[in-house]
Amino acid sequence: MKVKELDSIIETVDKYGTGITTGDIELMRSVFHPKAMMYGRSGDDVTIVEIEGLFGYVASQTPPVVSGEQHRCIIKSIDVFGNCASAEVLQENCYGVNYINYFQLLKVGEQWMIVSKVYDVIAEDKIEDASKSATKELKLS
Repeated sequence: MKVKELDSIIETVDKYGTGITTGDIELMRSVFHPKAMMYGRSGDDVTIVEIEGLFGYVASQTPPVVSGEQHRCIIKSIDVFGNCASAEVLQENCYGVNYINYFQLLKVGEQWMIVSKVYDVIAEDKIEDASKSATKELKLS
């Protein structure tokens, strides 16, 4: 795998984190494929929506940069083969909740795009365990 490809994948995931932190929907939209889907669990609630559902949710929230919440995303792992990739991302302090995210990415033209996001809520007492194997904290600037 070329370092350039890995750097591009990290940049794509970083833009997701920055978009959440700042509430920048257009930045987030730039890294998701228009037909991307989001799947997730929060307790007994199951979410299966087109990615516009994520954008609507983020737009309805006060961005962490305004609220003072110390939001951060940490890449735990990235797997790449050819034009396909998967990233496991720990997301802390996101609108009062911690998440584990699994992003599936596809290289479209010259750009890596997130084609699906799968998440689960992490209980506060489990966040330390989830953080232990983190490999790279994303830049959120």
